[in-house]
Amino acid sequence: MNQIVSNQSLLFITCAQIGIVMGIFFDLIRIFRKIIKHPDILVQLEDLIYWIICALIGFYMLYINNYAAIRPFVFIGILLGAILYFASFSIVFMKIATIVINYIKALIHKIIRLLLIPIKGAVRILKVPLKYASGKLSAANYYKKRRLRRLRRKWYHTKADIRTELRIKKDKK
Repeated sequence: MNQIVSNQSLLFITCAQIGIVMGIFFDLIRIFRKIIKHPDILVQLEDLIYWIICALIGFYMLYINNYAAIRPFVFIGILLGAILYFASFSIVFMKIATIVINYIKALIHKIIRLLLIPIKGAVRILKVPLKYASGKLSAANYYKKRRLRRLRRKWYHTKADIRTELRIKKDKK
């Protein structure tokens, strides 16, 4: 009788460990989601895969330890292990992971900025001739517009003169 209670206690502790492992695995998924933003459909798909893997791990551990005999204390042990993990270690683990992720993102951002310095310098060097050329182009455009305005004005005045002459001829008749 004592051996049976000892095996059941060991199984309960193993189930609590399974709950903790499931919590760690879920936190790793949460960290992955923080690193790379996901659309809702992928989040749901990841959750489905997570639960399938957890069920397979849980039943495999039950099969090894208890020949897959499902008892209520097995679920209580898994739930208790997950609650214990999420109430204690998960909080610290996620805070540390968030700090590390933010630090790595900032480091990558600085490295990218350092790598872009030569490109920005080349762009500045190329800007001078481009600015000169664009200045010439804008001056040419200005003179084209000015000439076009002058032609339009001349055409408008010519047209007005023709109308005036026609009115004068009409009034004389």
